[in-house]
Amino acid sequence: MKKLLPAYILCLVFCLMLFIYEPIMMYANNMNDFWFNFNIMIKPVLEIAIPIFLTGIVGITFIYLIIGVLFKKVNWYYSLLLIVFFIFFITYIEGNYLIGRLPGLDGSIINWNKFDIENYITLGISVLLLIIGLISIKKCGLAKTINYAAYVSLAILLMLGTSFVTTLNNNKRMFNQKNKLVLTFDNINTVSNNKNYYIVLLDAVDSGKFYKEWQKDPKYKDLFNDFTFYNNALAYYPFTLNSLPLILTGEINHNEVEFSEFSSNAYNNSPLFKKLVENDYHINLYDKDIIWDGNKKFNIDNNITSNTFKIDLPYFFKQELKYVSFKYLPFPLKKYSNIETFDFNDCIDKYRISLQEGNEIIENNPKLEFTENNEFKYLHLEGGHQPFNLNEELEYVDNGTYMQKLHGNLKYVKNFLDRLKKNNSYDNSVIVIMADHGYSKTGKGNLFYRMNPILIIKGINENHEVVISDKAISYEDVNSALVELVDGKKSTDLFQDIPSKRKRTVLWYHFTKENHMVEYTTTGKASDITKFKKTGRVFDWKR
Repeated sequence: MKKLLPAYILCLVFCLMLFIYEPIMMYANNMNDFWFNFNIMIKPVLEIAIPIFLTGIVGITFIYLIIGVLFKKVNWYYSLLLIVFFIFFITYIEGNYLIGRLPGLDGSIINWNKFDIENYITLGISVLLLIIGLISIKKCGLAKTINYAAYVSLAILLMLGTSFVTTLNNNKRMFNQKNKLVLTFDNINTVSNNKNYYIVLLDAVDSGKFYKEWQKDPKYKDLFNDFTFYNNALAYYPFTLNSLPLILTGEINHNEVEFSEFSSNAYNNSPLFKKLVENDYHINLYDKDIIWDGNKKFNIDNNITSNTFKIDLPYFFKQELKYVSFKYLPFPLKKYSNIETFDFNDCIDKYRISLQEGNEIIENNPKLEFTENNEFKYLHLEGGHQPFNLNEELEYVDNGTYMQKLHGNLKYVKNFLDRLKKNNSYDNSVIVIMADHGYSKTGKGNLFYRMNPILIIKGINENHEVVISDKAISYEDVNSALVELVDGKKSTDLFQDIPSKRKRTVLWYHFTKENHMVEYTTTGKASDITKFKKTGRVFDWKR
C-alpha cells in the first residue's frame, strides 16, 4: 500500500484538476456562455470524473501488481510513475500559468504554427523539470523522488483548492437558478395568414463584401427587389454579445452592471417586443446567444425552461475533453485538441442551427404550416462567421474562404425568400436581413473593419426595384425602425430624421475582454476606418 499511495495521490489530484476543478472554474468564469444552471452542470461533471478516477485507481493497482509484484520490477513501476508525475507537472503549469498565451475561441481555425515562443517556453519548462528530477534521483533515489513528487502534488492540490474557493466565493450567483432562455425549433415552419415579421441575422456579414458578391452573380440580380439596402449602417459593437440586445431592445451596455443583468432587463423592456405583443404577434426567437435570465415579461413561444433538459453525456465529455486538452496540453500538442469554439451549449437537443442546416430546413419543408396568429420570427445564423467551411452552394468544404461563405449566404436568402413567395406569404411579411457586425480577423485585423454590417429591409406590401441608401445610420437607430415596421412603415420611409452628415458612436472592445470598452466617434462612412477617433471615455465593469 505504501508503494501505491503516491500513485493514488497523483491519480486523485490529476482527476480533480482536469475533470472537476477545470470544468467548474470554466463555468464560474463564463456563466453567460452556458444555457444550463450549475445544478444541471455538476451532474455530468461528476458522472465523468468519478469513473475516470476509479478506472485510474484500478489501472494503477493492476500495473503495480503485474510489474512490481509478479515480475518484481519495482523500479520499473517507479520509473513509469515518475514519467506520469512529469506529465502532470507539465500540464499543471500549461493550464494554470500559460493560459494568457492561448488564442481566443471564436470559431476560427487556429494556426498552431505561430506559437514558436510558446513551444520554446514549454521545452524550457520540460528541460527544467527533467533536470530537477534527475538531480533528485541521484541524490535521494527513485523511491524518495516519487514521495517528494507526491508531496508537491498535494501542495498543488492545496493551491488549486484555494483558487477554487476564492473563485466560487466571488461568483456566488452561479448557484442561483437562472431560469435561462432555452430555445427550440418549435414553429420554425409556421407562417401567418395575416401578418408575418422576420428578422434574419447573418452573423459577421460585411456590407461592402456582401454587396460585391451579390453584384457579381447574375442569378441574384433581382434578389433584393422590394428591399432597401442601407449600405452605410454603422454597428455599435464589433462583436455579437452586446450587439444582440442593442438590436432587439435599443439598450446600450456601458458596463455599469454584470452583463446578464443588463441584457435580461433590456429584453424585459424591449420596445419591439412590447409593440409586437400589442399587435397580437407570437414571438419566436431562434438564437442560442441570447442571454435572458430570470422571469420573462414577454412570452417566447419556442422557449422551454432549462430545467427540463438532460445533458448528452458523451457529447459533454467530448467537449470537456477538447477544452481540457486545449488548455492543459503542452503547446506543441494543443493542435490535437481540435477545438475551434466553446461548444458546451450543444450538449442538449435544442436549437443549434447552422447556415447549412437552416437551408436544409427550408429545402426539406417547401410547404409552410399556416396559422391565424401574427408571427414574429428572429433567426440568428452564423452567416460569414468563421470557420469558413461552406462554399457558394452551402456545401461543406475544407479551407474555404470568407467570400465563398458570403456567396452561400446569398443562396440561403434566395431560398428563404422564394419559399415565402411560393407559399403566398411574401407580401404580407416584414423582412429584415441584417448582421450584428461586419468582419475582420480578430487577431491582427483592424476591428473597425467589423463596423459596417449589412442592413436590408422590406416592409409589408412593398413593391419596387431595390433601393440603395447611404444614410448615415447607427445601430442605435435600428430598434426604433424595427418598431415602426410593425406599424406598417415601408423601408423607404424609415430613418427620415437622420441628417446627411452626423457624428456616430461606437464602443470598441475585444471578445476576450468584454468588460473593457473604449468609446470612439466617426464622421465618415461606416467603412472608413481612418475617421474613428477616441472620445476619451472608457467603460469598465469591475466585479
